[in-house]
Amino acid sequence: MDWIDPARLYASFFGSDVIVAPEYLLVAAVIAYALYRWRRPEGGFWAWLMPRAIYLHPSHMLDLKLFALGRLITFFGLFNKIAVTTVIAAAIAGTQDAPSREINPWLMAAAIFVLSDFILYWVHRVHHETRILWPLHALHHSAEVLTPVTAYRQHPLASVLVTVVQGAVFGVAQGMLLLALGAEFTGAQIAGVNSFFFILAMLTANFRHSHIWVSFGPVWERILISPAQHQIHHSREPRHHNKNYGENLAIWDWMFGTLYVPQGEEDFALGIADADGRALEQRHGSLAAALIVPITDTIEALRPRARPKR
Repeated sequence: MDWIDPARLYASFFGSDVIVAPEYLLVAAVIAYALYRWRRPEGGFWAWLMPRAIYLHPSHMLDLKLFALGRLITFFGLFNKIAVTTVIAAAIAGTQDAPSREINPWLMAAAIFVLSDFILYWVHRVHHETRILWPLHALHHSAEVLTPVTAYRQHPLASVLVTVVQGAVFGVAQGMLLLALGAEFTGAQIAGVNSFFFILAMLTANFRHSHIWVSFGPVWERILISPAQHQIHHSREPRHHNKNYGENLAIWDWMFGTLYVPQGEEDFALGIADADGRALEQRHGSLAAALIVPITDTIEALRPRARPKR
């Protein structure tokens, strides 16, 4: 169809803001190969990297469908987080009347990185601990296997809400920071800082949702969230519940009592469980269920609860 631009369609699916872009997967494969040579597991590299039991699992098949749906929604023009952030931050920063001063771009990037990561921690935590938001986020946690595409196991409504809210909050926070520092940043420079934030995660992003254990060790995992710690976040073991909300920095989990640091490689099942770790019924097994169940559960959560009789 003439109205579909192939280049823009490709960018929607595999552009630089998508963690499963070929260049990012290539970087992950190179790192994985180094880990494979170091650990020397049984079997060939590709069988170790992409086990059939995981990549042919129904859970992964659903991930692929939700990924395709989400990228098509992006292609057809729903909100872009970086664009929202850039516009709001530039608008706020541009309100200053005082003479601006130059700020070291690396220092500015580091400040915005820390501030944005703090916001991400609380956005993620609120999704877990608020009964109205949890049904939408539960779809992501219903994954029974983890692959890089699981990052996009999101309900379209949740994706739009998170994009708008995060973009707006990031924009306000970044704009206020620039205003407070008296710095003058163009919209392009602000977008560059956001890109820097995203690229920082690229070295480990595709291991966060995978079967490959990548730990930073008990010292560094109090500062940085490792892929292993995020895998633990998806565990249904009671000891792992409501732990490791952080996106990149572990200091927020450490500061607010939600940090879990593994002492070695752990074996655990994935998915949604009750407080005792018993797996709950899989209610998101098909694309239709994945789209309908979070909505019906959210509507149910919105209904006022009956007050207990006295």
